[in-house]
Amino acid sequence: MIQQQHKNCTVLVTHRMDEPMLRYLRFLKGEITEAMDFYVLYDCGTQPLDPADYPDLDFYVFNSSELPGFFFGGDRRLPNPLKVLIPFSKVHPYSHYLVMEGDLVLCGEWRNFVRKVNGLACDYIHIATDSFGDFRRHFNIYGFRNDCFKRLYAFWCHIFSVSQRYLTDLEAFMQENDSFYYEILLPTMAYNRGYYIRQFENLDFHFDISSKPAEVYERKYIEEHRPKTFYHPVKNSSLIRY
Repeated sequence: MIQQQHKNCTVLVTHRMDEPMLRYLRFLKGEITEAMDFYVLYDCGTQPLDPADYPDLDFYVFNSSELPGFFFGGDRRLPNPLKVLIPFSKVHPYSHYLVMEGDLVLCGEWRNFVRKVNGLACDYIHIATDSFGDFRRHFNIYGFRNDCFKRLYAFWCHIFSVSQRYLTDLEAFMQENDSFYYEILLPTMAYNRGYYIRQFENLDFHFDISSKPAEVYERKYIEEHRPKTFYHPVKNSSLIRY
């Protein structure tokens, strides 16, 4: 088990493991661990993994098929990483958690990005850019239980940061009301209840992201390669430039 070196950590959530992904994980660890500890939250539900085979990486292994509520409404297109982040945080307590998906790539320096995030004492940092343009176009925007909030928000959560304080409050809320998808719950609760919030764009980074087919954004990543820009989804890890 990793010996905590920093007060904050980055966690990457994935269910894929092949040589290109391994290369990406090792690259990220080299970039990130100067400022934050780095973990892989690995879903072994489809592809088993023995962490002992990768002693240079730190894994937290879970099985999504055995984790109640991991797929929102039973829809496998809608994983909820809060469902694994919360138990992970009890084993590995940090002040802040930077959470990212395994098919998110950055054209730029991860080291610089993580340093900037690490310097912010925020409860919640999120992506502001939204190609949908309207929160009502996000999945499962309807069907919430109770009139909990004055206004609803939805933002992409391919990468986000939460404080331990906010994560604890999110857990308490979800125990009483599990009708909110996390891409809606995270910003809605933060903005309605006065948590300290920033946006990644405030750090001078850009986002070209969507839920469209990976081929579209893999091509954009290769052809455009705009500096200081995140692209998603890029599922073919062999395309990543180092």
